[in-house]
Amino acid sequence: MDLQKEARSIMQEIKGKYPDIGMQFCLMKKGKVIVNVNEGFASFDKSRKVDDSTLFPIYSTSKIVPGAAITKLIEEGVISPDQKVTDFWPEFGQNGKESTLVRHLLHHTSGVPQRLKAQTSYEAISNWKTMTTAIEEVACDWIPGTRTRYQSLSYGWLTAELIQRATGMSFKDYIIKNLGFSDEADFVFGLNDNTEKLTSDFKLSNTKEKSSSFSKCDPLDDLMKEPLIRRMVQPGFNGFASALGLAYFMDSVVNEKFFNRQSLLDATSIAHRPEKTAPTCEVKCWGYGFALSGPVDNPGLQLGHGGYGGTEVVAHRDNQTVCSFTTNILGEPECVKMKLYALAGITLREGWAEK
Repeated sequence: MDLQKEARSIMQEIKGKYPDIGMQFCLMKKGKVIVNVNEGFASFDKSRKVDDSTLFPIYSTSKIVPGAAITKLIEEGVISPDQKVTDFWPEFGQNGKESTLVRHLLHHTSGVPQRLKAQTSYEAISNWKTMTTAIEEVACDWIPGTRTRYQSLSYGWLTAELIQRATGMSFKDYIIKNLGFSDEADFVFGLNDNTEKLTSDFKLSNTKEKSSSFSKCDPLDDLMKEPLIRRMVQPGFNGFASALGLAYFMDSVVNEKFFNRQSLLDATSIAHRPEKTAPTCEVKCWGYGFALSGPVDNPGLQLGHGGYGGTEVVAHRDNQTVCSFTTNILGEPECVKMKLYALAGITLREGWAEK
């Protein structure tokens, strides 16, 4: 089978039904790019086509980066997953959070709310001190480690502040020095004038409803169109990447370029299974910041993360296959990425990506 041709055919079929859609799909195997397909336009006025350099908002797919960074720091002995967060961040130890361990942040079991009452304006959200102070002062919703709830937005402040406290470096400086990032690349945090020109227009699909809450972070599509948010660095939700950039990053993870095999296995083990999971089904759970999906006896076999609207990267831990997908239609129609993943033998339980 010509996988490149098959992938292009799948994407062109979707493009025929949805003329505004722009997409990228990449498949890598043991460090080699097997499939790399771009389709559609990066601008809704049709003036820019999607190419390898086009960047898309990836929302929570961003979470793979602090996950990898903390795994590296654990291997190096800088951080232990069983240390208290207050060992690095004393001000965090308030209102029931005193016993929180590093692994509770990574496993989404800390009880820190997803959204914070301080998120009243884009100015507040983009002010690092405002948000970390809000996290320090907020009460956790349960004894840390006893329940699981996805820290959809707070995760980025929690993990990046931990990295900054443990290393004495800003999160961005740390990943530039240790994880191969730069300001002019195919996976970035904090757009500048040059990378802004590479980003795709994006919008909600007709089938996806706008999210809403007390937080100015919602609706999420409006959030990522705001210049203050696009220019900040918040690795829980505001990365911009191409499918090629996502694939190269996850290839580095599963091919042990950042840390060794044992660290990878540790990062893809779990502390809590989600409730109401049938024993014969694939499961969704959390490793060190990675979403895991695999058979019940080996749930860490596939790792990666999905983001609001459909962007996603997933890797097979043992055969080092990586698939990534980006799109400018949030709530991408007809689950096109699942058809693309099937070309590589990757299957995911419904709902693995963030909704």
